[in-house]
Amino acid sequence: MQSSDTVVQAPPVRSVSYRYDLDGLRGIAIAFVVLFHVFVGRVSGGVDVFLLLSGYFFLGSQLRYARREDASPNPWWPLWRTIRRLYPGLLVVLGTTATVVMLGIPWMRSVELMDQFTASLLYYQNWTLASQDADYNVASGGVSPLQHLWSMAVQGQFYVMAIALAMVVLWARRAGVDLSRWVTGFLAVATVASFVYATWLHGEWQELNYYSTWSRMWQLTLGALLALHAHRVRVNPRLQELFIVVGLAMVLTTGLLLDGARLFPGPAALYPIGGAVLVILGGGQGRVAGWLAHRSMRWLGDIAYPLYLWHWPLLILSLIVLGLDEVPWWLGVAVVAVSLLLADVTHRFVEKPLRQHAPRPRAGERRVQEAIAQLRTSAVARARAVGAGVLALVMATLLILQGIWEVRLHLAGGLLLDATQYPGAAALTGAPVPDKKVRPDPELAGALISRIWTEKCISRFGDDPHVLPVDERGSDCVFGDPAATRDVYLVGGSHSEQWVIPLDVLGKEHGFRVIPLVRQSCPTFVEERDGLFEPDCALFNEQVIDRLAEARPELVISTTTRPFLESGDFQEGVPESYLTFWDFLAEERIPFVGLRDNPWKFLPDGSDESIPFCLRVAEDPAHCGVVEEDFYRPVDPAAAYLADIPTARAVDTSSWYCTDGFCPAVIGNILVYRDGNHLSLAYLNSLVPQVWAEIGEFL
Repeated sequence: MQSSDTVVQAPPVRSVSYRYDLDGLRGIAIAFVVLFHVFVGRVSGGVDVFLLLSGYFFLGSQLRYARREDASPNPWWPLWRTIRRLYPGLLVVLGTTATVVMLGIPWMRSVELMDQFTASLLYYQNWTLASQDADYNVASGGVSPLQHLWSMAVQGQFYVMAIALAMVVLWARRAGVDLSRWVTGFLAVATVASFVYATWLHGEWQELNYYSTWSRMWQLTLGALLALHAHRVRVNPRLQELFIVVGLAMVLTTGLLLDGARLFPGPAALYPIGGAVLVILGGGQGRVAGWLAHRSMRWLGDIAYPLYLWHWPLLILSLIVLGLDEVPWWLGVAVVAVSLLLADVTHRFVEKPLRQHAPRPRAGERRVQEAIAQLRTSAVARARAVGAGVLALVMATLLILQGIWEVRLHLAGGLLLDATQYPGAAALTGAPVPDKKVRPDPELAGALISRIWTEKCISRFGDDPHVLPVDERGSDCVFGDPAATRDVYLVGGSHSEQWVIPLDVLGKEHGFRVIPLVRQSCPTFVEERDGLFEPDCALFNEQVIDRLAEARPELVISTTTRPFLESGDFQEGVPESYLTFWDFLAEERIPFVGLRDNPWKFLPDGSDESIPFCLRVAEDPAHCGVVEEDFYRPVDPAAAYLADIPTARAVDTSSWYCTDGFCPAVIGNILVYRDGNHLSLAYLNSLVPQVWAEIGEFL
């Protein structure tokens, strides 16, 4: 260790009075989150305020500690202190939720939910929800009971980064370099960069923007800047009181004026964040600040974290158990009351006993040895150790749950089934159907996806639209017979992508390669004429068109219809943009087979309804199918146009899914869908004969 005369002396650490009024503001922010979730069905802006205050309290305290002469350079201690603050309440809520789901609501069990338990435990739930394309939805029986934990993940990730920043400052000071003078500039740059990114991403991909740590970072780092410098702002006391009144009004009215799920954390989030900033700049002055610092408001701030943890799973599980689609007033009142009670109990008997109450360790302290000694002499210490051990067991059990699901998923296979026991599509043409359990298991179907996804052979949201995945991944993205000299190109979005399953089998049998040029939610066109598709989709299609013109494959396959969800039309149709692609293929004399889309199942509000989930809930599987005329028009809308192109064929696939005016969820003992509109791997595999009957003459 260097001698003391070589160490840069840190400036005196200014004592900043604790702001009890901000505890009250934190409590109000979370209370409004709960009330808006339960009674309004909108985002209140309270989470944005909560994140700002998290940055204010946490990073500010970490940096002040790092500047102390006696600060411990061991990063374990701030991490351990944070773990003891965050995990006890989280583990109690997650353990309770898992127990209710596994034992009382078996139809909720799914790979996606198991993934979310692990993601919530390890603080990356925001990225898991983004990867699952989970919009932030209002309360209903189809929403994850862990959806709300995305914000805890953002907060936890920030805490780790905050500790790392404080440790760097501390280590640098001990090495003779004072970095504290650069912290403000660093945080300011991070705040501006994150805000600019959130503003840009809001216009490009709001679903990701809502969950992204990098979009949310500006709210946390702005809070840290205020922790470091707000106490230096000097204004007239009356003006300070006005700041608090106006700021609190802005925080409280956010949910009434703005739809946060569609707007935050973009520029519109400046409204609630600006209100919270005004309260902070108010300096705790005046009657309103005194009310915020009142004992009852501070209690609400104390229980804010467990209140946030409890309210959402209570609400969602109550809706599911009671079979309700919306929240009646009496249930809302009950959920709020029980959430407050559980939050208070959790705070008193779980959080407080297990929280680290001792002062932050000083350099050279032997805390571990002291703790071991306390276990020998103190019954309270032993009780805390037992409680921590129980929670550690809960955490291990929850982590093992995902491992169990992964094993089940591996064993499920989901593709190759005994055709005599699982005839699938052959049942529609008379194949016998024995009495067998449905496969794949509806609990696992959503996670059984094709190699196009697992091998990253599909261009996803956010991927560079100028790049074709097959160019990056090479032979990993060539299906069928890689050694063949004939090529079939599969183009379009995810509804085209799924056809790689039968085409892969046929390519191996009949000697042709299958090349996917597909992008998520991006049908193929030359010119966008409908105003339905993203600019990135048009850029991706430029690469697809150029590749097709160069490769001139033996056959191109894609889908030809889709519902016009954007205008509220749930029946299939043919976008004008599709015609530009078909004309291009006709001019180039490239053969084309167009497959009519499979049925989609919708909820009354127009959102997708998961058919596997429906099967887990409904006593009558017939309820989970689709009435044919609800999706299909009497005649294939693409047939007439493609009939005039000699090198094209329109394939009416409706008979592959529907019979007697109904499209069932299960055909020939096989679950037809893996979600609300994509086909399961096993059912696609059962369609191999039908696909070959339509494309064989081209090959």
